[in-house]
Amino acid sequence: MARARSTSAPFLNEQRLAGCTRFPCEALTMEVALGELADVQRWLSDDELREIYTSSYWNDIEEEKKKEWWIEDGDYGRCRRYLETSKLMEEYQQAEAFIRAIPQDDLRIADLAAGTGWTTALLSKLDNVAEVHAVEISLHRLERLLPHSVAMFTGRAEKIRRYLGSFYDLRLPAKSMDLVFLSQAFHHADRPIKLMVECDRVLKPGGRIVMVGEHGVGGSWLMRRFFKALLRQRRIVTDFHQLFPPDPLLGDHYYRRSDYYFLFVAMGYTLEHRIAATGQTMFIADKRG
Repeated sequence: MARARSTSAPFLNEQRLAGCTRFPCEALTMEVALGELADVQRWLSDDELREIYTSSYWNDIEEEKKKEWWIEDGDYGRCRRYLETSKLMEEYQQAEAFIRAIPQDDLRIADLAAGTGWTTALLSKLDNVAEVHAVEISLHRLERLLPHSVAMFTGRAEKIRRYLGSFYDLRLPAKSMDLVFLSQAFHHADRPIKLMVECDRVLKPGGRIVMVGEHGVGGSWLMRRFFKALLRQRRIVTDFHQLFPPDPLLGDHYYRRSDYYFLFVAMGYTLEHRIAATGQTMFIADKRG
């Protein structure tokens, strides 16, 4: 596997590379995927990484080996089945339509909290994408699993850059990205305003943020939690954060749909949402040009 190093990576040359996101598709060999991937760039020291409140869980390799997305053993079929049955692939394809629709053929994308890199691999295949910058706090995911994701989905490794870093502190130039992509990611932020400010900093005027896999708590879910608390605790709970406490292990936080609208509109974005195939909420935010 490629070794992590601390130097900064220059942007990739702008390219127009054809590709598709058909699923399933023929896999590349690992030798090809690794041969074309640039080394992981380290934005965080070991001490800085340990200070991130959920990093110990997401860097637990033995725990990861129990998951459907552990593909270092070459069992791509299990991961593909998981993405299909969970409807995560269908959810991604719904989001992809909002990226394909951008009238530009050299998009630079920041894939934040990129995880195992399966979305990174698929994004790299889009005809109108020139670069994908994958940011993740799990070193083994970047070094050991992302290359397999590229191989599994025949991603364009030459378009991809990998960074061990926090999405609160992106070491990317201001106004350098055309799109910020977050899959199952934004709700892991315990400081959503700080995250939004950082996304806005690296996004070009007229750029787009696409978020998928968000809880987007609405009225019906809120009422279910209210009555659940009433029945179990024999008291009336009206505080949202008591009804929806964060997960201390996984780092999940719950935000109301209105919270997303308030945050993005306050930042000067136009925002719309869709209910994805998974039942979770997808948000598409456009920055003023």
